[in-house]
Amino acid sequence: MTLTQPVKPGFIRAIFLALILTLLTACGGGGNNQTTTVATASSFSASQADTSINQILARTVAQENIVNSVILFAAPDQHYQYLQAGGTANPTSNEAMTPAHPFRIASLSKPFTATVVLQLVEEGYFSLDTPLSGILADADMPAGYTLDDLHVLQGKKSGGSITIRQLLQHTSGIRDFMMDAPTGNPATASGGIVASTVLDSLNSNPQGLAARQWDKQQLLAYYLDSGYGQNALFAPGSQHYYSDSGYLLLGIVIEKATGLSLTANLRARIFDRLGLAHTYHENFEAARGGVLAHHFFDLKAFGNQQNIDVAAANINTSASWAGGAIVSSAEDLLVFLQALMHNELFRNASTLADMQRLTSASPNYGLGLMGGTINGYQVWAHTGFWGTLMAYSPQKNAWLVIAVNQVMADVEAVGMAVFQAALDAKL
Repeated sequence: MTLTQPVKPGFIRAIFLALILTLLTACGGGGNNQTTTVATASSFSASQADTSINQILARTVAQENIVNSVILFAAPDQHYQYLQAGGTANPTSNEAMTPAHPFRIASLSKPFTATVVLQLVEEGYFSLDTPLSGILADADMPAGYTLDDLHVLQGKKSGGSITIRQLLQHTSGIRDFMMDAPTGNPATASGGIVASTVLDSLNSNPQGLAARQWDKQQLLAYYLDSGYGQNALFAPGSQHYYSDSGYLLLGIVIEKATGLSLTANLRARIFDRLGLAHTYHENFEAARGGVLAHHFFDLKAFGNQQNIDVAAANINTSASWAGGAIVSSAEDLLVFLQALMHNELFRNASTLADMQRLTSASPNYGLGLMGGTINGYQVWAHTGFWGTLMAYSPQKNAWLVIAVNQVMADVEAVGMAVFQAALDAKL
């Protein structure tokens, strides 16, 4: 079997706002486990929202490649919350999917990592414009490489000059080791780590990549040995390109600055602080909060008829360490997003403003958050590789968390449908 690189899902998630913002200009929204509705004097129809979102959930899990899904929609001003799940959490045991099941959130992890980084900025460890050379040294790189080798463009080495802001914003110019094909030594893999891992899991003579537990030094070595650093895309700060490599470096920065592991920082600064009982840094600390919902990778786009059960295949996902390795639940994600947007995780209001600041170089991505303005309405959101989404519309005070747990599913379309259902119910 040959696995070719598709339009990278990470990039699809990053341009999600070009699609969803048209419907998030006046957003809002309610099928099968938990629905909370309280009548109000407004014209909003909770029953209509319930019925419409129930139908969306049913259509979603009825798709051939989607096995389970959970949808949470909250409109506090309407005293309305919809939280329901459908499908099967574990096809082997036929365990039903519930709203309480934790799931891999993939790149929804990036706002968590970004929050820790911004907390460290507030605490004076470094500034947003501190270059990597002000925090890391050549000794922090794998043997034979320097800090500047992280970014080489037409022979010019600039790795040490990349700033914290550029890493958070995906404007560093470095390639994405998770999704981009290696450019230095193609023999090391037939694609980024994601493609290589899937290939390894399907191969009759596997090389152990699918079971590999990665650490930060191994990931850095993979990035550099595979030639990503030698083939940078553009000068730092000049434009946007979604890259997990930047969040790998941010994880390393967090550990170097604090002397504590990324996991310890996430737990103390966010997970435990907010009481997130179903949230943990998978492969780097003990699981908690229940049995992981299974998630899938439909390979039809690659000419293969398998819909891989990633959890059942025991594929190790530790390569997503700082940019996508968190497991959480719909309710925990809502708690996190609300705390973040209500500025409960920062000391200063200016920090959240920095996180939400968009630029000409990165018009739809701030510092760990996707954002935009359509018809006067701001929306802040993020999506994830495993078919996950969280979004917030401040003007309507409306919140959405979705997991379809399928790489090739259109979670953006599900999100748009839910928001449209709320609009139709006169949110």
